[in-house]
Amino acid sequence: MAVPATTGQLRTSIGDMEIGDYIACNAGRGSTIALTTIYNLGKEHPSGEIPLAGLGTTAGVGGTFYFIKVDKGLLISDRMIFNSITWDQLNSKNWIEGVAFESGSIRSLSGGVLYADSSGNKSNTDLGFGAFPAINEWDKYLINFPVAKILSGKSLDDVFHHLSNYSWCKETPNYGTWRDKAGNSTTTASNNQRIGRGSNARAQWSDINYSASGGSYATWGFRPVFEYKEV
Repeated sequence: MAVPATTGQLRTSIGDMEIGDYIACNAGRGSTIALTTIYNLGKEHPSGEIPLAGLGTTAGVGGTFYFIKVDKGLLISDRMIFNSITWDQLNSKNWIEGVAFESGSIRSLSGGVLYADSSGNKSNTDLGFGAFPAINEWDKYLINFPVAKILSGKSLDDVFHHLSNYSWCKETPNYGTWRDKAGNSTTTASNNQRIGRGSNARAQWSDINYSASGGSYATWGFRPVFEYKEV
């Protein structure tokens, strides 16, 4: 593994960061969710990097991941740092809406509530235009990360490593029947489910999905956002 494939630089202080730059941070999986943690912004972990699939359920393991600057006062992790963690567990840590960390807060991304059509309106069918509303952070900052900031010969997946997993997002899906690109009915979204974004390797789907908030899956997990006040 290596640092994110951006044209930016590795920084040790958020005050020095420009869009495309990245900074190390540490994460560790505890024996309970309460002991699972994120810490040491700006420092490398002696054990090396967290696997791109994230840290699983094994307690006592940890490593480095990188936050990438995508906007003023906003950094997004270059990978899913914990897998097999439920949305409900993230919420119990206040990692959905936000909890104090360093000089800002750690939280989850917004990812939309339904498919979008070509005009950015709601669609129950996957038309390949991302999620509604279009101002969601997954589409705005990750999917539309500036191409000029990606190293030549590399792809967006070399920056955010998002194609083989789903990142839990804040939202509850729009209730009703969702349909794939062929127009086939899927299961019906309900209020006990939450949005996940990523994993668009399956040709019949775009990268928006939903699952039970209490579900634990090896390919679903937490991609942290660091938000801070930048003067």
